[in-house]
Amino acid sequence: MPLTIDELRKGYTALLAALKRPAPAGPDNPPLYHDAITGEIARMEDTQLHRAWYVTAQTIDDDDRRISLLKRLEMATPFLNDRKYAKYVSPGAMHIALLATVARLPFSIRTTKKALRAAFDAEFKRQLTATVDLNGPCKPS
Repeated sequence: MPLTIDELRKGYTALLAALKRPAPAGPDNPPLYHDAITGEIARMEDTQLHRAWYVTAQTIDDDDRRISLLKRLEMATPFLNDRKYAKYVSPGAMHIALLATVARLPFSIRTTKKALRAAFDAEFKRQLTATVDLNGPCKPS
């Protein structure tokens, strides 16, 4: 499910802030979680990363959109570490074309890493072109 740029920006910002400044364990931090792949209930370790994921998930109320946000951050943001995208990422922020790419990238949990990479590159090229089109106003896609 594609997200709005604002939903992704809020989630990404919350994740970075929670990783930078660890959130204290609160009474609403779940001790258990439902594994979407196996269907089993598992115990959640109390780690900084799990607390950050929980804080990030709270930025969206809708369950389907929340899952989309977390999967997008898990599967697409590792590409931001590539040298190819380094000039579009700064500490705590990313270029609007990258935000739009991660927010709208088409994929499923069965998408291979190779296919995901190709889709990411193609979507980024499309989004970057849309943001720098000098022949007219920037239109959301």
